[in-house]
Amino acid sequence: MKSIISKVLRNNIVEHSLFIVLGIFAFFLFEERLIADSGYYIFRVINNETFWVEHNRFILIFSQIIPLIAVKIGLGLKTILCLYSLGHVVFFYSIFLISRYYYKDEQAGILLLLIQTLGIMSGFFVPMFELYYSAGLLVLFATILYHSNIRNNLIILCVLSFFILTAHQYSYILYLFILILHAEEFKLKYIKIYLLFATILTGVFIFKAYTASDYEQGKTNAFINTLKYGAYNAKYIRSLFAFLWKYYKELLFIELSTLILLIFSKEFLKTAIIGLIFMGTLAIINISYTGFEHSRYQEQVYFPLSFLATYPFLIYIIKNKKNNFRIIFSFIVFLIIICRIYGIWIDSKKYVRRTEEMKNIIENVRLKGVSKFIVNENILTCDPNWSYPIETMLLSSMKSNKNTITICTDADIDFNQNKAKLLPGKYLFRRWEIYDIQSLNKKYFKLDSCEYTLFK
Repeated sequence: MKSIISKVLRNNIVEHSLFIVLGIFAFFLFEERLIADSGYYIFRVINNETFWVEHNRFILIFSQIIPLIAVKIGLGLKTILCLYSLGHVVFFYSIFLISRYYYKDEQAGILLLLIQTLGIMSGFFVPMFELYYSAGLLVLFATILYHSNIRNNLIILCVLSFFILTAHQYSYILYLFILILHAEEFKLKYIKIYLLFATILTGVFIFKAYTASDYEQGKTNAFINTLKYGAYNAKYIRSLFAFLWKYYKELLFIELSTLILLIFSKEFLKTAIIGLIFMGTLAIINISYTGFEHSRYQEQVYFPLSFLATYPFLIYIIKNKKNNFRIIFSFIVFLIIICRIYGIWIDSKKYVRRTEEMKNIIENVRLKGVSKFIVNENILTCDPNWSYPIETMLLSSMKSNKNTITICTDADIDFNQNKAKLLPGKYLFRRWEIYDIQSLNKKYFKLDSCEYTLFK
């Protein structure tokens, strides 16, 4: 039995199987994976037939390669959207294949699966998040550091560093975390290379500071204001740990297991580095995001903790222990991943209901003979989100560009006097943006020059 389990672990059979399961989810739930930024970016790519990058987060390109190719060769909208959903899984699976079979890292697949599932449920339905992609490239970056001749792969590491660091502010923490742990193990052996990476990080930081968008500046100002005036008393701390216990039990188990086992191994410096960076990041997160509402956005904000917990667990606990120990912890980790995937499946039901409600409204308003509608939020049973007008255009246009319908909520139409601005030749893209209908890519979307009609 032990030899069979060892063979399964060595051949990464479970990893391949779990990636297939995630791919199946992505295929059948592609309509549900168009919420918020996911729908926003794919609409931009399809409508403009080019990459769409904002805030200088160039890593966005990786999520757009497959659907953009599909657009360029003239595939139908439904196929493009399905490939877009699958592409998010293909990205991580490709990193797994490169890490495992080129760089011979047997545990990279476990780490990639953990960062796609640990602490993530609603986040599965908004897969287009820069930090998810940054974490995937960080796995490849770490694999090259530990499983290859670093100097021979220096150009690749520098290119990866650029994409990782321009992705998101939290990427700085995760990037430094990997380098600090690597330096702790190899001491001054790679000091010149560390200085090179530090130079890249500094350069990116300066570039991002001088080219920051209004959105990023707003986030920075909000962080500073919360740091100045936020109240973090004992009640808040108790609520925080209650929240973590409720939604992040598996993550806490992995983090505490690593720290305890390192202490027993008398690896005190590693213990201090891992523990302090984890707690420091948790503090930064709670300055960036106060409160304990479990949501898609909250999962994204807390995502760095998943990487900070799982990365050292893999490199210090599963990789470097005796075979029996490795088998036990590998089994526990796979059980955690399977439970998380099951949780995503259960959570998918509310998103399926949301899509069905949206489709029903689309079919009902189609009978009215016009293409621009307003729906009262009070009649909706599911959260419309700010992307409702975008999603309805995507879903309604899958059969033909002649079927395009856009539906906004009364809250969208009332925002910033949008109703007065929405002339017949314009449409509300999202509550902050109004465009001419002539700006639509007519191969995929067509709207009438008409007034918005209230759906009753």
